[in-house]
Amino acid sequence: MVATVLGIRFRTAGHLLRHEWWRALATGFGVLWMLMILPSLGWSQIALSRQDPGVRGDAMIAIALLATLGWIVVPLIVAGLDDTLDPVRFRSFGVEARRLMPGLLAAAVLTLPVVFFVLAFTVLGLSWRGEGAGVLAVALVGLALTLASMIVGARVAAMWGARVLASRRAKVATSVVVLLGLAAGALVAVQLFSDGLSTVLETDVEVLLDQLAVTPLGAGAAAPVAAAHGDWTGAAWRLAMQAGWVAVLIGAWHANVAHALVRPSGRGGGGRRRDDAVLDPRVRLAMPSDGPAAAVHARLRRAWLTDPRYLSSLAGVLLLPAAFVILVVPVFDLDGRWSYAVPLILAATTGWGRHNDVAFDSSALWLDVVSGRLGRAVMVGRFSAAAAWAFPLVIAAALATLAWTGRWADAPGLLGACVGVLGVSLGVAALAAVIMPYRAPAPGQSPFGTEIGSVGAGLLAQLASSAVALALLPLVLVPFVLSLTVDPRWGWLACVAGIGAGVGAYVGALRAAGALYDRRAGRLLGAVA
Repeated sequence: MVATVLGIRFRTAGHLLRHEWWRALATGFGVLWMLMILPSLGWSQIALSRQDPGVRGDAMIAIALLATLGWIVVPLIVAGLDDTLDPVRFRSFGVEARRLMPGLLAAAVLTLPVVFFVLAFTVLGLSWRGEGAGVLAVALVGLALTLASMIVGARVAAMWGARVLASRRAKVATSVVVLLGLAAGALVAVQLFSDGLSTVLETDVEVLLDQLAVTPLGAGAAAPVAAAHGDWTGAAWRLAMQAGWVAVLIGAWHANVAHALVRPSGRGGGGRRRDDAVLDPRVRLAMPSDGPAAAVHARLRRAWLTDPRYLSSLAGVLLLPAAFVILVVPVFDLDGRWSYAVPLILAATTGWGRHNDVAFDSSALWLDVVSGRLGRAVMVGRFSAAAAWAFPLVIAAALATLAWTGRWADAPGLLGACVGVLGVSLGVAALAAVIMPYRAPAPGQSPFGTEIGSVGAGLLAQLASSAVALALLPLVLVPFVLSLTVDPRWGWLACVAGIGAGVGAYVGALRAAGALYDRRAGRLLGAVA
């Protein structure tokens, strides 16, 4: 079975490389980047080998922590990852999970990212060679187990993420966890702002690394420190902890694969409703007045509350502004006015994130097309459903930023700029969704994957829409920047210009997108259905 699974992976990869030039180009750039970074790894190894075991161990723990976070977070926020061996694809063959798992494990190891991390960890692990052969062996084994936990943990995170977002109760629990995580991030930001980065690095980070050394996140990287100090028992139980954690993750992955092989495709939000939320008269005031547009708006409003694909797309929207305020501003000791970038980034990522909005509703696209030339109503309904939650969120973020800085005199310019950025980015997304759609996960499928062969179209659409948005947004932001750097009176011009540009771009783009929708209805079906 291992040979069969690997054969599927390699034949599929070979087919894609032959028929999609961009994939071969990306692979070539990846290999070139790996070769270019080899000298940096060698210099890092030399620098680490000159440090005492404690400092070297702290550095390896920090590297392992950052790499682990990357392996877990990237599959959750980057749509379109290769899901050739998604267990759901084997459902109709009657294959048991215990027969499929060895092949999935082998395929997970035989990838370019794994090859790179094996090379990187091996080079960095050789920095322990001056401590003796025994310590070096412990270091290499510990790093190997750490990498194994990253590889398996990435699969578990993606599969559990899809299952969590398909359950109503689990989504509520996830929302609570996200709120707690944001609260914790806010506390970290407050600590960084109040104590300063140098103080935090000298005290809190050292305590954090010491605690990670006795957890599965850092035990493997910390094992050679204990061995170098003669504590071979400590090294042994740390390696045992890391190996046990790998076994637990493999068991969790096996359970998810077994579940995926027998579960039916989920199509709803995981709960029952006693009333019709789509036609609820209590929310009619928030809908467009046009009947077809209101119907599409109601359908999309329901999707934003229950569909895992829509909910998972919010992760990337919130991550970038949160990382900016938690990490970038305090680390570089930026002026408080730089925090105004948070609501602006939130507005830009929220609007741009809808650049493939039509494809996400592929199962309803047939109904919209056969209902007549209703392109404008469809686009108005779709994007008004997104704007209904995005606009209050962006305004709330702007007001919170103003309250934190205490510079309420900047409110007109910031609010106008936020409206302008959101309107322009939604307008660009509306046109991109019709001009350059690409296949997205269908209802019931994992929100963290996509159809085979569509990654190239997705990459092209994302690059093109990003370039257009980046070219247009400075026209909205320049007056606000001038109000902060030249004269505060520019703020009122930024307010008027931002609102005018945002509303104008939003309305004009929806009109144009609606006309294109009617003209390209057949192509849209072929592109995303």
